[in-house]
Amino acid sequence: MKRNIQVDYENAPPEVRATYDEVMDTMGTPEVPNVLKALGHNPRVLRGVWSILRATLIEGEIPALLKQLILFRISTVVGNQYCTQLHAHSALNLDPTLTYDDLVALSKGACTANLPSSFPIAIEIISRASLEPKTVADPNWDFEEQLRDEGFSEAEIDELLAVGYFSVMMNMLTDTYDVPWEHPFPPDSGAGSS
Repeated sequence: MKRNIQVDYENAPPEVRATYDEVMDTMGTPEVPNVLKALGHNPRVLRGVWSILRATLIEGEIPALLKQLILFRISTVVGNQYCTQLHAHSALNLDPTLTYDDLVALSKGACTANLPSSFPIAIEIISRASLEPKTVADPNWDFEEQLRDEGFSEAEIDELLAVGYFSVMMNMLTDTYDVPWEHPFPPDSGAGSS
């Protein structure tokens, strides 16, 4: 049986509320995401996951859109509804020229969107490294060199790999906790629109 016990702000102890306040302030939202509410029973775990989320998704040099597209791809492949919807919603808000159909095409390796040429390559490499981590040891696959060839620095490669790690971790957590999605998605106007 999956867990679906969330701690709302009103019922949270002070230490949890302090993290919730930081989340809302940093993200500029009036509400804490459900995935973090699901961790509200353990202030240390909540703080740790929030710290990773902030360092991986909010901070850094990699464009936020690329991060969201990687997260969408990994979540789609593993079949996680919460993360797929969350990252589709985020990507479509970051780039209103994209459609949901574009996201699906990107997740299948068929890039039709007007994105930097490095994006589809990074999405493919980081998804593979995250979902099949033993393949990074393949002597015939120098993924780091491929990323360098696309203009990513060593620090940016670390950041991309951290995005992949974060996605795998959050997909497991949201599936285990059976986290419900906060917003209706795809948009009412249809899956092919933004």
